[in-house]
Amino acid sequence: MKKILVIDDEVKIAEGLAKMLSSWGYDAKSVTSGLKGIDCLRSGQFNLVITDLRMPDIGGIELLKRIKASAPEIKIIVLSGSLGEINIPELSQLDIFRLLEKPVSKKDIRTAVEEALGMPQAKTEIKTDLKTTEIGREAIVRDKHKSSFSKGNVLVVDDEEELAKMIKNVLTLKNYNVTTASDGMMAVEKIQSQRFDLILMDIRMPNMDGIEAVKKIKEINPDSFIVMMTGMADDEEIEKAIEEGGYAVLRKPFSPDGLLKSISWFRNAEENIKFKKEQREAMKNIGAWDKFKLRAGKKMENYRMNILTVSLITISIVIGISLVFFMENLRVSLTRYYSKVSSSYTDYMDKVIGYLDRDEQRELKGK
Repeated sequence: MKKILVIDDEVKIAEGLAKMLSSWGYDAKSVTSGLKGIDCLRSGQFNLVITDLRMPDIGGIELLKRIKASAPEIKIIVLSGSLGEINIPELSQLDIFRLLEKPVSKKDIRTAVEEALGMPQAKTEIKTDLKTTEIGREAIVRDKHKSSFSKGNVLVVDDEEELAKMIKNVLTLKNYNVTTASDGMMAVEKIQSQRFDLILMDIRMPNMDGIEAVKKIKEINPDSFIVMMTGMADDEEIEKAIEEGGYAVLRKPFSPDGLLKSISWFRNAEENIKFKKEQREAMKNIGAWDKFKLRAGKKMENYRMNILTVSLITISIVIGISLVFFMENLRVSLTRYYSKVSSSYTDYMDKVIGYLDRDEQRELKGK
């Protein structure tokens, strides 16, 4: 049975992870401080460590160094609340197996643990009887591209060596396969021999700039998904890069957190583009009857949506008119009530004044 050590100063997280790992068939133990974790590693053999980086008793990098010193071959999965708090270059030198950002899902943890321990992942075969319709083909296309980019190949093209290295370190820790190139000419050479899911391309570079490189790459592979990077390019250069085939622009400087958020957005965009393209290809291969049913279904759907829209508008108008009548009736009722109260008050005051006048006249007669 594989042994896993969980290190996290938050008791609920540490115990919860250990309990979850135990339910999956692992021998899991949890501790709530870095120093206790190091003691456990010295006193027993573990196959994997899952640790948080923020500990009250020891710094995150120092903790990782001591773990490696105690068990050099052990795999480490790091949990972090924010990449902005991490020294990426230093972390990458420690041979960390995986970096997971909190909050992390059960699926991501299980996948990381199984890959770290070399365990075969459970594969679920889904059998469905799909007719040759748009719905069926859509399900097939989406399933085909689901998470295809999360472990994809990324080409980083930038003449700034330190920046390219930082990007590579960040993406490698998130399980991307990253290749770097220092100029457009080198990028074109790599494109000819390898397929990339995403290309991060700087605009201003020596030998061959990003704009020319995008043009040549698109000639080789029109489906290449290219995102431009720039810190100095003007609007005209950016517009030219987009015209040649760049999908978007990533402004420098950017933080590790900002980079990963942008990559996630680009991933969704890339998958959506591929999905729509294959959806169109699938439409070309279906029969005339299926096309007729699809068009009829879409028209019925539009018809239902129109009816729903008209119904909602009608209901809103009726409610508005009813509210106007209610407010008018309320105003009339309040006006009548006010008039009645005012009239009663006026009659009462007239009587009081009459009584006072009569008493005054009696007093005058008595005198």
